Amino acid sequence: MLPGAAAIAVIMLASGCTPEPGPDDWTLEPIPFRNSSAGSGPEAVPAGDPIDVSYGMHVLSDDGAGGFWTASSGSWLHVGADGETLARFNAESGELSHISAMAPLSATELVVLQGDRLHVMPMLSVLDTTTMTMRDLPGDAVGDEGDFDYGDFEFGDVAVHDGDAIVVRYQPRPPDEYLDYEVLRVDLDSGARTLLHSGPVELDDAWGARPGIPPIGIDVDAAGQVYLATPSARIVLAADGTELSREPQVAERPFVAVTPDGTALWSGGPPEQTDVQGVIVGGSSEARGAIERRQPCPATSSGDSLRLGDATGEHPLPFLCGANAASWTGSSWVVAIGGEGDGVLVRLTPPSGS
Repeated sequence: MLPGAAAIAVIMLASGCTPEPGPDDWTLEPIPFRNSSAGSGPEAVPAGDPIDVSYGMHVLSDDGAGGFWTASSGSWLHVGADGETLARFNAESGELSHISAMAPLSATELVVLQGDRLHVMPMLSVLDTTTMTMRDLPGDAVGDEGDFDYGDFEFGDVAVHDGDAIVVRYQPRPPDEYLDYEVLRVDLDSGARTLLHSGPVELDDAWGARPGIPPIGIDVDAAGQVYLATPSARIVLAADGTELSREPQVAERPFVAVTPDGTALWSGGPPEQTDVQGVIVGGSSEARGAIERRQPCPATSSGDSLRLGDATGEHPLPFLCGANAASWTGSSWVVAIGGEGDGVLVRLTPPSGS
């Protein structure tokens, strides 16, 4: 992590000598942000000089206005559409410190999943980002549906469509099965729930996630189609839950981020041969190095690779292997890579000729 003015100098220097992407090239641009703050808690004001290498971020959402939010172990960051750091603070305890997923309900509200069962029981809530206060929705009590109903045992991921939350929820299935996952549509006013889809989670799925539950990513396009990234498949559902397509995969940290027209950025499975090119634009030498180490994806890589799914099929992408999370922000994806000391937020822009 480069401090202060030195970071800016390196970013500017690198930006001035990087190649220009061609019309068929993807652009990968490290995103600088202010990682310090004056004050404490949600009232803190972003401070300090921008950096573009920091900690690894795993919870990422667009903000409904062209920017994005991240939350990681109580560390919150909000970057606006113009690249300005709008919020940066640490929530050391309380409901803001255990956020596992989020999605925009509006430009001032996020639907968030709280809880990790070790510290906070699972909860679906609406966060007012102007006051950073929560409105919790009614939960599902254990045993409502019989002896083997575990209520809101655990949530996986969340998306929003037409004012409703689309949520992944897990249910244990003793004594013979491991887990099922459920896709629920939740009314954010009443809390009423509709089951759209369910499927099994196997005991040997996503060993790297242990002792946590195997992750399942979810997103929704403008038409209401639901995109599911599970450890064993990439699935597309109609708005009513009817399965439209399924492609097998083996993934440790699957996720999906979808544009309004249904173009999907998937993460999952080993790398495949491709002629696609990615060009790194700008950034410090440290940020560029973190991206370069994940481009191209080595054939022996144990990390999940990216692929683009659109109306013409699926297209493997040879960069940002093992990414943590991604979100579409209106004209590009923001992709989080790395961990402590080499975490980078990358603006991933499709080819201008596509």
